[in-house]
Amino acid sequence: MMNENDFGSEKVLRAINHLYMMQVCICIAALKELRSAELTDKNIILRAIMRDMPDCGICADLTAEDYGVDFWADRAEYVNGTSFNLYVTQAEEKVLWNIGEKGRKPGRLAAPQQRITVRGDGMGTAPVIPLAYLTVLSAKLVAMAFPNEQTAAELSDYDDERVMIVLGERLQTILEDLAGMPDGDDGASPVS
Repeated sequence: MMNENDFGSEKVLRAINHLYMMQVCICIAALKELRSAELTDKNIILRAIMRDMPDCGICADLTAEDYGVDFWADRAEYVNGTSFNLYVTQAEEKVLWNIGEKGRKPGRLAAPQQRITVRGDGMGTAPVIPLAYLTVLSAKLVAMAFPNEQTAAELSDYDDERVMIVLGERLQTILEDLAGMPDGDDGASPVS
């Protein structure tokens, strides 16, 4: 199990960036199929870190908390093979991750919709969507682009902080596996 000091290592940061770029590519692939996806009824809450911060980690940690803004995803649009746009509305502050508000869904603020361009070239430039939130978004976009009989119910589920904690733990396990690989080894087996 990694300790807090491990999250600053270059190898771990490369692994986080690699996972981040993979999730962005999954979003782009789904959006290429959809072109545009209405997300308002999908209950997707995102945190955007409003600071260039390549080491913000899997979830928004304490250092990222000061720069994090929670948003409801309204729509996503395919831009090109390397980026997509998210149209978002700011969520009520201090609800998500607040122990006193546990499980309560944040409201939407009566604020203008904003656009966030998510790029697949890494997570170094603000705004950055932490990996756990990006993973939830990619899963919902894939379910929309390639639906099956199970996706209808899952698409409107609200993923509160409990879901995000479990997802963060799963991502940490994947990250530990990636960080333990020798450089240049992505774990893939050659195909013959």
